[in-house]
Amino acid sequence: MKVHPYLTFDGTTAEAMTFYQAALGGELTMMMYSDMPSGADIPEGAGEKVAHARLELENIILQASDRLDGSGAGFKGFDLQIDLSDVEKGRALFDALAEGGDILMPYGDVFWARAFGTLRDKFGVPWMIHVG
Repeated sequence: MKVHPYLTFDGTTAEAMTFYQAALGGELTMMMYSDMPSGADIPEGAGEKVAHARLELENIILQASDRLDGSGAGFKGFDLQIDLSDVEKGRALFDALAEGGDILMPYGDVFWARAFGTLRDKFGVPWMIHVG
């Protein structure tokens, strides 16, 4: 069994997934917009929203879509944690994801790991970067 995060945004999926590809690498293998066949049950004006996006990384698949019903996105009660073995690569990922976001705990040495930091990116997604 594998668990892959699926993020739901309020109209910023395309921008977010392009940002994550630039920050994390990987291949953006799908960006399907909500242009559905005639008769599909989608809300009026949803045609420019992303119905499904897929970013394939080394060991994980990050997926996302826009809320088609306009109910908004909300990222509470979880963090996406990236575990690494290289402190400098951790710093680079932390800095890339923090661009335009909020640093919650600066990246640096901690007693339980070689490096650790937390942030909320510019899309509101919470991240932990952990170097064991």
